[in-house]
Amino acid sequence: MSLLLACVLCTALMVADLFARAARLRWFLRGAGATPSLGAICVAILFSDAAAAVTPMRLGGEPARWLGLRSAGVPGGAAVAVLAVEMVSYMAVVAFTGAATAWLMGAEWWAAVGPRLAARAGEGVPWAAAVVAASAAVWVCARRGRAGRAPAAAQAPAVAALRGAIGWPLAASVPLTVASIAARLAVLPVLAQALPAPPPLGVLVLGSFALTYGQLFFPTPGGAGAVELLASAGTAGELGGTAGPVFVAWRAITTGLPVVAGFALAVHSYGGAAVRNALRGQRPADLPQVDAVELA
Repeated sequence: MSLLLACVLCTALMVADLFARAARLRWFLRGAGATPSLGAICVAILFSDAAAAVTPMRLGGEPARWLGLRSAGVPGGAAVAVLAVEMVSYMAVVAFTGAATAWLMGAEWWAAVGPRLAARAGEGVPWAAAVVAASAAVWVCARRGRAGRAPAAAQAPAVAALRGAIGWPLAASVPLTVASIAARLAVLPVLAQALPAPPPLGVLVLGSFALTYGQLFFPTPGGAGAVELLASAGTAGELGGTAGPVFVAWRAITTGLPVVAGFALAVHSYGGAAVRNALRGQRPADLPQVDAVELA
């Protein structure tokens, strides 16, 4: 398979992931009594992905999604309740998927990568300690910066919306969550098929999981630098000397495309001032409504 064809297939996987996440979020919103269009939700998700990619530990993602939903007419309290349920349910499925993947493919991954990681374990101790310290510092600073700055609408009780989101949408969202995770994890294995001798599937899938979800714990925006080091330690050696183009393509597809599309659509839909305020963590003055909603 050529690298160009692999990139086209992976772009299609990212589109499938976007629509799966948009559909599950729309179900949560319907359970809470709001019905924004699928297009408005897609814009909010892309804006969230873009903001998460350029902020440490992806801290800008959820505020950006909240602003996107508010611009679609979803009440602030309902948006907060829905996003909380959606995020917790998503991470629960991610944790279960990670555990299942490690159980099924861990032995194959360790047989291929383990000896090299064990040999280099001592080299990574200072770097790991620096990452932990920097992550804690970023988290504390972010929490202090947002203290007392939460929108009043988000502080209002949203018990009805919370109950609605926890009902049938929670169960119905699980298959879509699995589809979303599978699409994201498939990007690296598909790109690796462009190599003359692709490594074992277990190495690729577990490596893809670590690269994709490891970004949540790194203090650098999008895990830049840290993710590449993780890749070189856990996967790149198995990909051989031609790994460079594969990881460049992986970065471009999983990070570059969402950033470009997310900010372009957000500026077009919400305006440049609203986007700047979102990245600064400020409350929007008046976001334009890009889609009407009906409240039950």
